[in-house]
Amino acid sequence: MRLLILSVPATFLTVACATGQEASLEDRTLPFGCSDTVVVGRVENGAYEPVEIENDLIGHGWISATLKVRKVVKGERVPPVLPVRYFAHTNMRHDRDFMLVLGHTASGYEIKTGQLMSVRPLLATSCE
Repeated sequence: MRLLILSVPATFLTVACATGQEASLEDRTLPFGCSDTVVVGRVENGAYEPVEIENDLIGHGWISATLKVRKVVKGERVPPVLPVRYFAHTNMRHDRDFMLVLGHTASGYEIKTGQLMSVRPLLATSCE
C-alpha cells in the first residue's frame, strides 16, 4: 500500500514534466525582409568575439559559424555549406535543425533570426 501511495504523486509529476506548453502562433512566426533568404539547416559554431555593451549582464558577441543548409524555403539559392555569423549571448545548438532568416551583407551572410524546427516555425505572410 505504501508503494502505491508513493507512485501516484510520482506519476503526476512525470506527466506534468512531459507536457509542455506549445509556442503561440505569434512566437512561431518569423519575420523576414524582402531581400532575405530563409533556410532550414544546422549550425556548427566557431569563434566567439565579445562585444562590450553597457549594462549587459549576460554578455553578447559575434559568433562565426558554418551553416549546413538542408532546404531553401524562400529567397536566393545558397551553397549547401555556408559561412555565417550571428549576434547572441551564447552558441546555437549544433544538434538541432533551425529555420533561419539570413541577411546578405558585404562580408557574407548573417543570421538575423531563427526558430527551432521542433516548434514548427512559420514565415510571416509578407516580407518587411
